[in-house]
Amino acid sequence: MQYSFHCKKKRCFNKSVNCNPFPSCENGERYQGRFTGLAVEIPDPVQAKNLYDNGCFGKGSKSRGGLASGDEDEKLLLGMEESCFLAYYLEVLEITSLSGSAIDFHLFMKAAKELNARFVENLACYVYLKSKNWVIKSGIKFGGDFLIYKQSPRLYHASFLVLVQTPSEIEYYQSKNLKGIQRVAETSDKDVLLLIVNHASDLTKPLDLGKTTVTETIVRRFNYITFVQSKQQ
Repeated sequence: MQYSFHCKKKRCFNKSVNCNPFPSCENGERYQGRFTGLAVEIPDPVQAKNLYDNGCFGKGSKSRGGLASGDEDEKLLLGMEESCFLAYYLEVLEITSLSGSAIDFHLFMKAAKELNARFVENLACYVYLKSKNWVIKSGIKFGGDFLIYKQSPRLYHASFLVLVQTPSEIEYYQSKNLKGIQRVAETSDKDVLLLIVNHASDLTKPLDLGKTTVTETIVRRFNYITFVQSKQQ
């Protein structure tokens, strides 16, 4: 049986929406971000719009998604994983503190792990999913780590609720715990994607992430009718 993931278009689907997977800076200039202690904000409205339009990075400080409130003082807020990805892997973002001093990779990792002890595991999964051109958003409102979308949340509903785990945590997501997560995902027509991270360790430089491996498992209830129909085709 060939597996095909859900890719449900939104009612307001518009083919003209820009779906570039990654941002680019003109003339080699970088986006400027400030680390607030919880997230990285992009204060410049032009840069903020460009960053969201190219890859759907971040969310509006006064909106559920992009910069949609219309307020002039609305900022684009980047999560820690996407900030790290843009700054130290794509190298299109410069991050400074509120006082204006530059934040290098070492300082950023220290701050990120203080906020989330599993940041390295989450970062490994984030980079893994971006390598497959998924658009990644927070999955906290569904009890997971990430939600992943095809092309843009403005065009499609999320296809997967992503759970990040280590080999020592596998038993936690068995039986009723996993069934509960799966039921939450199914109410909004999503499947569950388990990403198991192996060999995660402290990173001294961005390329150290290459030592980490990610294994994926799709959790989906067996549908007999769909299975029979696929066999008849």
